[in-house]
Amino acid sequence: MKTKAIFVLTILFGALGLAQAQAQQSDWKWPEDKAKAMEKNVLYTDSKTMGNYREAANHLRYLLIHAPDLNPAIYIDGAEIYNELAEKAKDPAKKTTLQDSALAMYDLRIKYFGNEADVLDRKAFYAYRYAEKNNKEEVAELYDLLNKVVQLKGNETSFPNAVAFMDVIRRHKKMNKALTDEQVLEKYDTIIAILDSYIAKGGNGVETIKKYKAQVEDMLLSAVDVNCDFVQTNFGPRLKENPEDPAIAKKVLTLLRAAECTDSPLFATALTTVYKSEPTYELAKYFADQQLAQKNYSEAEKYYEEAIKLTDEPAKKAEIYFDLAQTYGKLGRKSESRSWAYKAMEADPGIASKAYTHIGNLYMGSQECYQQQSIMQDRAIYLAAYKMYQKAGNTSGMARAAKEFPSAAEIFDENKNVGDQITVGCWINETVTLQKR
Repeated sequence: MKTKAIFVLTILFGALGLAQAQAQQSDWKWPEDKAKAMEKNVLYTDSKTMGNYREAANHLRYLLIHAPDLNPAIYIDGAEIYNELAEKAKDPAKKTTLQDSALAMYDLRIKYFGNEADVLDRKAFYAYRYAEKNNKEEVAELYDLLNKVVQLKGNETSFPNAVAFMDVIRRHKKMNKALTDEQVLEKYDTIIAILDSYIAKGGNGVETIKKYKAQVEDMLLSAVDVNCDFVQTNFGPRLKENPEDPAIAKKVLTLLRAAECTDSPLFATALTTVYKSEPTYELAKYFADQQLAQKNYSEAEKYYEEAIKLTDEPAKKAEIYFDLAQTYGKLGRKSESRSWAYKAMEADPGIASKAYTHIGNLYMGSQECYQQQSIMQDRAIYLAAYKMYQKAGNTSGMARAAKEFPSAAEIFDENKNVGDQITVGCWINETVTLQKR
């Protein structure tokens, strides 16, 4: 939190500096005693530059009293001066007085120079920093201030204030019982819209803002009583009215996960909406696994093939290839199933044991390859299965296959010997070494 505050302060101070430079180029409204006012202006700015904020405040006080409409610069500088003094103050009462003085600079600036929306946005940032967050009255005041800022600035509200507003909302609801769940959701939507507008603009700060957005979502879950009925009642109709809106769908997913309602039909609907807008490997695989569990093999195949296109990671591709091998196996398309198993091994050799075992299982279950002309030849499918289990290092599979080998007599009847090479026909098409059971 401290790092975040420093980061934001840097941005705001930069903006304040720019504002002051612009202000100094505008007309100044000097009082009757111009010489005295000019002297005080020089003295306070010099003291401020040298870091002597106490002396700067003393000189500035003259201008605040005798030339309150001199220029916005005196209030921009005044806020900085009193903030610095407050930061250094040891006595709590004195610190509070100095913080109040810093905030008063924003009010006076609005009084004499307007620009309420921007100035209140700046004031709110410091008001949130200064406030005692466990004080009911201060939380209520913060809520009113930040609510006004958001009303005035809309999506141009500074993103730190948007996050602060969500924190104040949840505190205000809990401490002052001032907001309903519906009102919290309404404000949450507004805050998310602000953060999304910054994310849409891009730039170096996007990842940081995304983290803030996740914080806002977490705060929502602590502000409202989230359960399956709540989500269905409040968001089901919204998603139905806007079935192509990924923002609503993502919100539904967040809430349903928090309420542990992932088996809800609304969850599947929301996932589909998000996938259509932003297809990902993880979502494609999720849909494929779901379809596979429901024995909708053709649909599972479709999503697995989409998942392959959505990743460049060999291990992930191998995982999908193997899923496809299993899917085709269940469809009885054994040759294709074997091909996908080999492809999985090519993508990730680490999957070899599992893939060879799968092929061995395919061979073991291929009684459709019996020609019923030669027992030895028909039982050669188990020799092929044994070969695959051996490559997999699967000793239990090897033992099962070995029990089905042709007998010595069956080999002898075909005028063959143990150790001879024969070809297993059918779709298997493997050359194996004759062994007896």
